[in-house]
Amino acid sequence: MSEGSLNTPVYGRPSCQHLTPVSVAVGRQQADIRGDTNLCLQAAVDYVAGLGGGTVVIGPGRYTMHDSLHLRPNVTVRGAGEDTILTKAPMVSSALSADLGYGHCDLSLANPDRFRVGMGIHIADDRSGGFYTTCATLTFRDGDRFGITRMLNHDYSREANAVVRSVFPVVSGYDAVDCLIENLAIDGNADENGHLNGCRGAGVFLLRADRTVIRNVRVSNYNGDGISFQQCTDIVVEDTVCEGNRGLGFHPGSGSMRPTMRRLTARGNGGDGVFYCLRVSDGVLDDSLIEDNGGHGVSIGGRDTDHVIRGCTIRRNGLCGVYFRRADGAMAGNRNTIERCLIEANCQAGGDAEVNLDAELTDVILRDNTVGPGTAPRPDWCGVRIGTDVRDVTIDGATMQGPARRP
Repeated sequence: MSEGSLNTPVYGRPSCQHLTPVSVAVGRQQADIRGDTNLCLQAAVDYVAGLGGGTVVIGPGRYTMHDSLHLRPNVTVRGAGEDTILTKAPMVSSALSADLGYGHCDLSLANPDRFRVGMGIHIADDRSGGFYTTCATLTFRDGDRFGITRMLNHDYSREANAVVRSVFPVVSGYDAVDCLIENLAIDGNADENGHLNGCRGAGVFLLRADRTVIRNVRVSNYNGDGISFQQCTDIVVEDTVCEGNRGLGFHPGSGSMRPTMRRLTARGNGGDGVFYCLRVSDGVLDDSLIEDNGGHGVSIGGRDTDHVIRGCTIRRNGLCGVYFRRADGAMAGNRNTIERCLIEANCQAGGDAEVNLDAELTDVILRDNTVGPGTAPRPDWCGVRIGTDVRDVTIDGATMQGPARRP
């Protein structure tokens, strides 16, 4: 069997005696754990976590990911910059050979030989979506039946066209608090993989992974969101690029509190550059570049409140530069401040305002921004569109190259 195959990582000499503090190197040569797949990376992360935490250093090279790199609490994963590339393996898929029920920890496949124990998988059908789909890892095989690491989040049936695919986040953290991911690149290999929704996956995906830091990471070419974090507190994302992904760029999501995002680049993603999902609160988005995305530059929606968006350049996106999604007073994104931003040349494919307050909003502040069309605007274009149900909006110290008006 070749070094670094899917099945077996190759270990170097035991290095416990000289690890102070605990640190393990992974790479193709001259490393504590040698190889070039997710198994080698996971072995290092689990070893360090078992000793109470420390650092995994991933050397230069391309590492093929047949499952997520699963983060563990108090572990730092550090690459060698963009010379360390984690690449998503091509997808395989199968229909079910038996129906599945909520809470079960196994599944049965019509084409079991396409899969191997240790693969990451995603399960969905026509009646499930978002958090009701399931990501897990295959743990054993018995004929057409496989065990999985995580119980099913929904019922899945053959009648509803259930499908199991080997798609997953390239890096994921479930309940993995106080982690650090830095100095590496992720290639999602989108052409050979199906789409994965941002509630269950992304190039980097966090769920209840409080106080995790993502620093100097590039996520590109993923068939889904670049970075998504859900139900997390005090996440920090800085000096990080999401570019050319087919979903959203950055997706601070469901119930997350106090995210700090600074010096980001969201460029050329298929959806919005930055998408605040549902009930995300008290965050800062600072000094970031959001350009050439297919959707809105920044999208703010259901009870996404008390954010500051400061010093950002938001330009040439397909829809509005900043869009407050339509909602009634109970669900509007209130008490948000946008200041010292350059917002221009958006609405490339649709939309009619650089900043669109399309909700029953209150207490929104637009301060010291430069807003303009960038090129000759369409007749219906405006700099800031204020919905008829908006109350208490402050526009202060702005440089406006187009009107601020109510529809």
